[in-house]
Amino acid sequence: MSPSRIIRRSLIAFSAAFFVLLGTLAAAGTSQASLPPSASMVSLTASVAPPVPSGTTRLGALALDTNLSIEVALNIPDQGALTAFLSGLSDPNSPGFQHFLRAGQFGPMFGPSLAQVAAVENVLKSAGLSPGQVSANRLAIPITASAAAIERAFGITLESYRLPGGREAYANISAPRLSAAVAPLVQGVLGLDDVYQVQHLSSGPLPAAPIVSNASGKAAPARPASGPGPQPCSAAVGTANTADTIAAHYGLSLLYLIHDFGKGVKVGVLELEPNLASDINAYESCYDVHPKLSYIHIDGGAGSGPGSGEAALDIEMVAGLAPQAEIDVYQAPNTGGGPGDGDYDIFKKFVTSDTDKVLSDSWGLCEAESVLANDKAQESLFEQANAQGQTIFAAAGDQGSTACYNPNAGTADDTLNALSPASAPYVIGVGGTSFSGAGSSQQEIVWNDSNSLIGSGATGGGVSSIWCMPNYQHQTRIPGIVNSHSRKDTSSSCPSKYYREVPDISADGDPVYGYAVYYEGQWQLGGFGGTSAATPVWASIAALTDASPFCAAYGAKGATLPQNLYNAVATYHSYVYSSNPQVVRDVTSGNNDYTPSGYTGGLYPATKGYDMASGLGVPMVSGLKSSSWSVYLAGLTQVLCHQAATKLKTVKVTSVVPNHGPAGKKIKVTVHGSGFLPIGSADEAQILSGNKVLATVAASCTTTACTLTLPAESARTVDIKIFAESLWSSARSVKDHFTYRRA
Repeated sequence: MSPSRIIRRSLIAFSAAFFVLLGTLAAAGTSQASLPPSASMVSLTASVAPPVPSGTTRLGALALDTNLSIEVALNIPDQGALTAFLSGLSDPNSPGFQHFLRAGQFGPMFGPSLAQVAAVENVLKSAGLSPGQVSANRLAIPITASAAAIERAFGITLESYRLPGGREAYANISAPRLSAAVAPLVQGVLGLDDVYQVQHLSSGPLPAAPIVSNASGKAAPARPASGPGPQPCSAAVGTANTADTIAAHYGLSLLYLIHDFGKGVKVGVLELEPNLASDINAYESCYDVHPKLSYIHIDGGAGSGPGSGEAALDIEMVAGLAPQAEIDVYQAPNTGGGPGDGDYDIFKKFVTSDTDKVLSDSWGLCEAESVLANDKAQESLFEQANAQGQTIFAAAGDQGSTACYNPNAGTADDTLNALSPASAPYVIGVGGTSFSGAGSSQQEIVWNDSNSLIGSGATGGGVSSIWCMPNYQHQTRIPGIVNSHSRKDTSSSCPSKYYREVPDISADGDPVYGYAVYYEGQWQLGGFGGTSAATPVWASIAALTDASPFCAAYGAKGATLPQNLYNAVATYHSYVYSSNPQVVRDVTSGNNDYTPSGYTGGLYPATKGYDMASGLGVPMVSGLKSSSWSVYLAGLTQVLCHQAATKLKTVKVTSVVPNHGPAGKKIKVTVHGSGFLPIGSADEAQILSGNKVLATVAASCTTTACTLTLPAESARTVDIKIFAESLWSSARSVKDHFTYRRA
C-alpha cells in the first residue's frame, strides 16, 4: 500500500488503536516479524533510477572501488494507523487531539519492530554488507561499501555518466534485488544514483533600473506602507521591499503591536549552499535585530563562500519578520541521490532532533526526476514531523506548471509536472504572487513573468503524479478544491478519489516586487524573488503564530500544521471567501502557464477559492477592517489558534454584576463567564434589546471576567453578548441580562 493512501477510520477504531499504541511502546519494540520462508530474490522497483537527461554521455561502469554511502529505507508497517493518528491530531472530536509525539517515540510506535529491523540487517550481512546503526525512527539502515560490494549484494550494475552540464554522475541501470523474506519490509535503497540535484528556487536580484509598464502589463512597483516592528536602516530602503513593508502588507505588524516577535519558537532553514556570516550580521545590524542563529552541518556541511544568495535570502527573511525566533541553519552538500544528499539528511536530522517546530525549504526537484523510493522515504519523515507537531513549508517551484523545465538546458519541456517535496502530503507547498496596484488598494495576482521584459519565472503548481490528495486537503466546503482541473484516481487507490494538488498557499514571489537582501557585502539593488522567497515568509508567519498570545490563551499546539490550515479554512469558508475576505486573501487573476517552457495549455488559472496557481490565497495574518488591521477581527493567526484550541473554545456568560441600574445613565459592569480572551482589543460586547443591537462597546477581559461600560438607555432589560474575536460569542440567556430601572 502506498504511504500516501489515506485510510479513513471510525472514531471508535482510532480511539482503540491510539491508546493501545500508547500503552504498548515497549512491546512494539520486541514484536516478531511474520516473514515468508522463501529465499528467492525480488526487485525493489521503487529504486529504479530516473532516466538520464537528453544529451548525457555514458562513460562506462562505475569504478568498483568507489566508496558509496547508501541507506536501506524501511516501510511503516501499519500506514493506516499512522494516517488515523495524524488525522486525529487536529480533530477536536478525536481522543488523539493535540497528543503530539516527543522525540524518540515515533520509531517504537510506528516504525518496524526491532525483530523486523534485525531480519533485514541479517539479510544484508549475508549479502556481504556491514549495516550501520538503524536510525532512531527505525526507518533507515545506513551502509558504506564499495561499488563492487553494493552491485554484488543487490544484483545491479552501476554506470557512470557525463551530464549535459559537464558534471559526472552515476546510476543503477536496474532495480536492486533483495530476499523475498524481507522485501515487504523495505521501501527501497537510497543513494544508488546522483543524476539529479535539488535546485534552489530564488530569482534575482534584478537590475535596479526604474521599472515601467512592460509586456506583462506590470506597473512600476510602489513601496507599501511601513508599519511597527523591525525597521530597516536607510541603506536598505529603496533597494526592494524591506521586511517592514512585507509585514505591513500581510498583517504581521499587528502582532508586533501586541509584542509577538516569535520568541520561544525555533525555525529551521534548509540550505544546500553556504552563506557569508558577514552578510547576515550586516542585515541584522541594519534592522537592529539579533536572533539566536546556529549552523548545523550535515554530511560535512555546504562548503564556504557566499553561495547563490538563496541561503542569505532565507535566513534574512526569518530574521527580519520573526526577529525573536531562534534560527537553525541546516547546511549540507547538494550531491544528488539519497544519503549524503543534503535535503533528505536534513529532513532526517530535523525530525530526529525535534527541536525546531518550523522548517523552511526553498529547494526542490520535479517529480519526474525524483526516484520513488526517495520520495517515499521523505514522506515517512514528513509524517513523523507532523506527528511531532513540526510544520514544513516548501517552495512550489519557479517554472510554472512545468516544473521539469530547465531554462539553462536550451530546450523546451512542456510536460506538466509538480515540484517535490512541495507536492508531498504533510508539507505545505508555497506558491508565488505579484503585487498589483499600490497603497491600500494593492492586491495580488499570480506571479507569471512569461511575457515580462524583466524577470523570469512563474509560480509552480498543479497535480501530483505520485501522491493521493490527503483527506485533510479534500475539503469540499472550500470552493475550488475539486475543480475541472483536478485529476481523478481511476485505480480507486486514493480514498479521496483525487490526486494531491499544489500549492497550498502563496505569498509575494515576483522579483519585480521582490525582497531586499544583503548579499556579497552589499544591499542588492534589485529584488530577490521566487517561491523560495515566499517560503520563509510563511515560515516566519508560522513562528509568530505559534508564539502568539492567541495560541497561548487557547492552549493551541500545532496550529500551523496543514491539517489545521485546511480544517480552519473549511470551517470558516464563508468568512474567508466573503466580499470582505479575512484569514487569506483570495487570488483570482492570472495562471501559471510558463510559456518559455513551450506550454500554453491554460492550466492552471486562478479562480475563486482554491486553485493550483495560488492555493488557498495569500496571508491576512490579522483581520482587516476598512484597510486597517484589527485585533478584534479574526485573521489567520487567530483562526488557526482557535482551530487548535484546547481551552477557551466556547464563550459563555454566567452572571452580570451588578445586573441592574438606573435608566438614562452609563453603568460599569463586570460580566463573569468563560472563554474570554485576555488580550487587549480582542473582546467586545454587544448590548441587545430583542433582535436590535443598541450598542457595541469595548471589553477588558481576563479569561473569566470582562469589565465594560454600558451606554445610557431607557428603562428595559437587555442582553450582554460577549464576543471573543469577531467569530466566537456567547449564547443569549437570562444570565446575561441587565435591567435599566426607572429612577
